[in-house]
Amino acid sequence: MVLEKLVPVRFALKNPWVMFVNGIVISLTCLFISFFVFESSVGLVTTLLITIAMMPFMLNLTIYHEAREEEIIAARTEPNLIRRHGDILKVYTAFFLGMILSFSLAYLLLPEAISYKLFRDQIDTINAIRGGATFASTFERILTNNIGVLLLSFFFSFLFGAGAIFILSWNASVLSVAIGSLAKTIGGIRALPIAVLPFLPHGSLEILAYFIGGISGGLISAAITRRASKQFWPVVRDSLGLLVISVLLLVVAAIIETIEIMM
Repeated sequence: MVLEKLVPVRFALKNPWVMFVNGIVISLTCLFISFFVFESSVGLVTTLLITIAMMPFMLNLTIYHEAREEEIIAARTEPNLIRRHGDILKVYTAFFLGMILSFSLAYLLLPEAISYKLFRDQIDTINAIRGGATFASTFERILTNNIGVLLLSFFFSFLFGAGAIFILSWNASVLSVAIGSLAKTIGGIRALPIAVLPFLPHGSLEILAYFIGGISGGLISAAITRRASKQFWPVVRDSLGLLVISVLLLVVAAIIETIEIMM
């Protein structure tokens, strides 16, 4: 794939800003291809195209990271679980932020009729969420929904090596439309930084949990393909530890979001 040649995994890990640029370029490219070729369901097809474009790179990233994880565990050079996965988290975060920026700007800057066609699926999703934001939107409901997304991220990565990119791409597009909609109501593109703020307290924790869950599933998947390694079970143990951390993050995020709804 072209992306793998232009941005080698090791270079991306050392220079995560490159993935931010990739997030912008790839998401906009897939968005407009979807608009001209698959106009009936642009939002979902955009997510699928991003997944297809990024899958080879993310799969190589996961395999490389799992191999390095085995080396670190064997050498016992980094006891901190989160720090061992800091580099790959930066890559996920940079790519996600690139998608957020590009989708938000596209939603804000394009004419209303075009932006609606581009993001109709996301708008429908947001309206459904808002429609359900009544008294029933309690802590339990929020947490159950978020854990469901986490498990999808985990199992997609476990089954396909890097399948969590589908979940992350879709969440990026939905969040971008929510941010863009708020920005439109409070001042347009200049208000974009302010429009991000309401989503930061709980949203950042949720997205981080999905990142970690995806990495966890990918590590187990890669470890199984290399099961002859002596570090197989330590890697599996670490992966399950990451999954537990993801759940704890979602519990905190659900508490924060519940408080926001009740206010």
